[in-house]
Amino acid sequence: MKLYKKLLYTMCMAGSITLTGCDDFLTPDNKSAVNDVEYFTTSAGLQALTYDAYAQLKNIFNSSDVTTYFNSGTDLYQDGRNDISAALHRWSNFTPENGTVKNFYTDCYDGIRSCLAIQYYAAQSTVSEDIKQKNIDEGRFIECLYYYLLVNNFGGVPLVTEYAKQAGEIKEQPRATAEAVYTHIITELTNIIDNNKLVVSSATKGGGEASIEAVKALLAKTYLSAAWDLKKDDYFTKAAAYADEVIAGRKLTTEFAKLWAADRSGDDNEEFIFDVEYDAENQHDKNDGNRWQSFFSNYYGGSEEGMKNGSSSFIPYMHALRNFEKGDKRYDATFMKTLLVKKEWDIKNGFKDEKGKPIGDYFSFYKNGGKADGKMVGVYYPAYWESDAASVAEWRAKDPENRKNTFIIPQNDKTAKMEPMSTYVKDLAEYPDGVIAKYDFDDASTQKLSWSVQPCRKFDDSQTADYNAGKSFRDLHVITLPEMFFVAAEAYYKLNDPKALERLNVVRERAGLTAENNIDLDIILKESACEMFGNGYRRMDLRRTGKLVEYNDKYNPHMIGTAAATIGEKLLWPIPQAAIDANGQLSMEDQNPGY
Repeated sequence: MKLYKKLLYTMCMAGSITLTGCDDFLTPDNKSAVNDVEYFTTSAGLQALTYDAYAQLKNIFNSSDVTTYFNSGTDLYQDGRNDISAALHRWSNFTPENGTVKNFYTDCYDGIRSCLAIQYYAAQSTVSEDIKQKNIDEGRFIECLYYYLLVNNFGGVPLVTEYAKQAGEIKEQPRATAEAVYTHIITELTNIIDNNKLVVSSATKGGGEASIEAVKALLAKTYLSAAWDLKKDDYFTKAAAYADEVIAGRKLTTEFAKLWAADRSGDDNEEFIFDVEYDAENQHDKNDGNRWQSFFSNYYGGSEEGMKNGSSSFIPYMHALRNFEKGDKRYDATFMKTLLVKKEWDIKNGFKDEKGKPIGDYFSFYKNGGKADGKMVGVYYPAYWESDAASVAEWRAKDPENRKNTFIIPQNDKTAKMEPMSTYVKDLAEYPDGVIAKYDFDDASTQKLSWSVQPCRKFDDSQTADYNAGKSFRDLHVITLPEMFFVAAEAYYKLNDPKALERLNVVRERAGLTAENNIDLDIILKESACEMFGNGYRRMDLRRTGKLVEYNDKYNPHMIGTAAATIGEKLLWPIPQAAIDANGQLSMEDQNPGY
């Protein structure tokens, strides 16, 4: 059952008890004689609390800042028309007053409180022990996911383990050490496994329900992070063991393109271990989907032009594209290399004709079987290995009538510096064949135009075919099976175990690549950048492995050669100043280094 279908059902069950969000979450608004204890201690009431705990996850994973949360300050992304947060991507004026960090921190604790509510009301419930414990353990898993995100971004944080009926009480907790937070997560997840009340796996049934498989996957991720942060080598052994339990001898057998199919057909694949789920068919508000299909893409025109309306930031950086090797099947499944049009287009008018009518035809790519053959191509983005003149000419020759006037933008080294750049009208005057051979960086007042880098198509929803925010109903994949191969590879590498290379090469085999003969952290991070482009946790990966400064120094265009001095001790995010001010048990001494 899809998440939003569950929530609609929950609202019907809840009746006269209103659940409200943020700081007032689960403060009962009693509009009848039924009070909160009477309702939430019933089987239906406990289920309503559990469904609401799942729903809180969208505040993180469907936030407009989710790309910033997990990918800012890394090596894979660059600014588009909209700049990435200067504080989180460049460490410019990064202070404890930062609003983005505050929202992340607050939403995690609001989510934790919703999970603890299940335990609070279950203790007073008369439902069967099995039903009670299953609901509690689902909430405990989600709570541990929040603490995993917190400890990986802030280090030690206040460890809230009891539900407070008054929201303000949640703030009155001392800061726990990172070790205490990791220990709490490990203890909770281990107890859930021992209880054995959750389903074995929910992956092929949507993935939106906590399962023993998901618990083991989160436990593997937690042991891996804790091994690095706490310098506990035995935790690498446990991380590898739990990752292997999830892998369970499996290979990656589904073609990458089918796994991430825009028609949603891959969303319930067994590789997607835990999801935030969406269900367009049963969702009453068709505007209440997620915004992911606009991410990792610039602005190419809006829906009024028949084009992809990207969020215009976190554009793939040349370093990200270079991670993909020639022949990597994941490249064409991750990026849209052709922008289709209904008729020949004039770049002066954008994707509209002389009368202002739209000629963009972005989604016809999917209606045409996921290819451009037989369709007029407005823009073509050849990969760096096919950007030479001979390869471009060969591409045109395959469908000359529809490609003779195509505007060619090679995804080569010139994409590394896309701002500011000349207008395309000037470029066309200099390069009448439509092939841009250079960019002009001299005019600082020039607008950062949109078409220089290809869109990411990995998260497209071809069923809605609408790029306005909230119109995608693809599931959001929070924990995946390929990620477990990377966890195992990293842990085994730290243990000097040859199984590290075996786990890594399973991922490469599915991508159509030859096996690696050597392995190190850079090779693992390179491979995960390709497999998990967009849906990975790049900043957390780089911080955990000690690569954050190095990769920013080498690849972040704002920090090349200066990252060490700029980042300094600020490897973790600051504890929000508002959280310190509101918590009598926190002081400035609890702040992270560098702030």
